[in-house]
Amino acid sequence: MKRTVVLLFLMLTSPILRASLLPGFALQQVAKAAGFVSSVAATSSGQLYYTTTSGGIYRIDGTESVLVAQVDTVAVSDSGLLGMALLSDTVAVVHYTKINPNRSWNNDILSDVVATVDLTNGTVSLLHEFILDVEAPASGGPAEHHGGNPVVGPDGSIYVGIGDYGGGLIAQLFEWNAGKIYRIFPNGDATVVARGFRNPFDMAFDGATGKLVAGDNGVGADDEIDIVEQGGNYGWPFTSGNNPPIDGGVPPTYVFPRVVAPTGMVAPNGANGMLPHGILLTSFVGKALYYFPTISSHLSDPITIFVNEAGPLIDVAQDGHGEIYIASGGAVFHLIVPRRGDCNGDGVVDGSDYAALMAEVSDGATHSVFEAQAGKMTGSWGCDVNGDGLINAADLGALGGMLPARRHAARQ
Repeated sequence: MKRTVVLLFLMLTSPILRASLLPGFALQQVAKAAGFVSSVAATSSGQLYYTTTSGGIYRIDGTESVLVAQVDTVAVSDSGLLGMALLSDTVAVVHYTKINPNRSWNNDILSDVVATVDLTNGTVSLLHEFILDVEAPASGGPAEHHGGNPVVGPDGSIYVGIGDYGGGLIAQLFEWNAGKIYRIFPNGDATVVARGFRNPFDMAFDGATGKLVAGDNGVGADDEIDIVEQGGNYGWPFTSGNNPPIDGGVPPTYVFPRVVAPTGMVAPNGANGMLPHGILLTSFVGKALYYFPTISSHLSDPITIFVNEAGPLIDVAQDGHGEIYIASGGAVFHLIVPRRGDCNGDGVVDGSDYAALMAEVSDGATHSVFEAQAGKMTGSWGCDVNGDGLINAADLGALGGMLPARRHAARQ
């Protein structure tokens, strides 16, 4: 509820944000959704699936959405079908809330359920159930702050975050399931990994460090990125954001300077040369796709790849070919990255890119590919023609080697 109030305040008091995309990047709509999207997933071959908060799991065929499975849930507040990850190309794992049949004020939900789904026949199989009110299981509890996407670990275990149900203090109490990140083993057993979270929507395993990285939604300007340690206490509700950590607590690795509401997260698999590593993160209030190129205990500000291009963002996924997909509440989009050699970001590699690259390197400085806008022109990441991560004079030679080959091919 507090997040809703903050969003309304921002809408009433903030200037209108103009759409913005880094040069060379583009968004292409793949399909409209059949409901409000809560997650998107892509197989190794590029098949796309998405979930809706009302319980549907859909496959995208061309531009059409095909229902392949339905879980027993109801979309209410922060509840419903909250997310999905792929255990394989044919089996998914989902996180959803189980509705209380005796609903009354503030007791909508009985439990958080983690289940597997056979994507070929729609069979849903319970893996683990987290009871809301552990003292009176049949009573149920609030629909607020139930977390989101599960993530599959390197060993096949499933990790899922559950929010504090809006209850604050129970995020610290081990006897309650709220405010924790769990590891669920293939046999369905679950164990607490860390506690003290307000509402962690998604997580990812960083490929370089193997660390589990999570986003946590704060009350106001205290949205966090956390490196999750086994047994760690992340402080909520006693501390959050840049406030001093509690005794023995783990401070966040990054705190956003304003409200963004972090949602989906993915660790690039190395198959996309422009976004090879680090973490990609979507935001609901920020309406932005952020990129952290490397993960460490003290993160620098992320690169904003785009903002205000597709409305509030829900999730991000990558397929086995390296293609990246973004979900808003009502559609799924393909993120098109710059082409090598397209220095001016117009989507075409031609002679005009010589002038752009010359301007970029004319100051004699070597820039990181992620600083293509730092030279004498606003270049795209395609200025790094040779793919060494740097923009310098060596890329002029690489670009010269590309264009004659293109002209020769055109004459054949």
